[in-house]
Amino acid sequence: RYLEVDGDPFVLELLQRMHSDTIIDPDDTEALFSAISGYNTKLYHDALTDVYNRRYYEEIVRGMKGPTGVALMDLDDFKVYNDTYGHPAVNIVRSCIRQTDALVRFGGDEFLLVLPGIPEDYFKVKLEQICEKIHDAIVPGYSHMRLSASIGGIVQMPGGSMDAVVRQADRLMYQAKLRKNSVVMAGAEDLPDEADSKR
Repeated sequence: RYLEVDGDPFVLELLQRMHSDTIIDPDDTEALFSAISGYNTKLYHDALTDVYNRRYYEEIVRGMKGPTGVALMDLDDFKVYNDTYGHPAVNIVRSCIRQTDALVRFGGDEFLLVLPGIPEDYFKVKLEQICEKIHDAIVPGYSHMRLSASIGGIVQMPGGSMDAVVRQADRLMYQAKLRKNSVVMAGAEDLPDEADSKR
C-alpha cells in the first residue's frame, strides 16, 4: 500500500504476516547480523583476489563525491602471475593503503584504487610507492621474474562525476602502459567538464 514517511512516498508490500512466535529472540539477533554481513561480503568481493568487485563500484563507489584520489592500475600479465603463484601484486597494494580506501577489481587485470580525502601531492607519492613496491617484490621460487603495474591517477574534486574521473584515469593508465611500470598523473584541472564528457 502507498504511504508517506516524512513527506517522501513509499510503497509497502506485505509478503507474510508475522506472528508473535516468529519474532527473533535476542540470542538469535547476533546470528542474523552475522549472516547478513557474510552475504554482503560475498556480494561485494571478487572471489579470485578477495578485493572489492565491479558491483561494489556500481552500487557504492560510483556515488562518491570528492575530494578522492582515483587510480586505475593495469597489473601487467596478471593472469599469468595469478595462475602461477597467486596474487602478490594485489596483496602489495592492499598493504600500502588505509582501511578506509578501496581496491576494486574493475576488469580482468585492471584494478581501481579509491583513496578518499587524500591530498593530491601525497596521492602521487602513494601511487609511485605502490608501483615501486610491486616491481621490487620477489615472488618465492620466481626470483628472476618482476611484477609490474601501469597506473593512471587523478583527484576527483567535490561535485565531480566519478564516472568521468574513472574514464580520465583509464586514459592516463594507457599512457603509463606505453612506458610500462610507471605512474601518469593529471590534476583536477585536466578533467573534462560534464558537458564534454557526454559528447
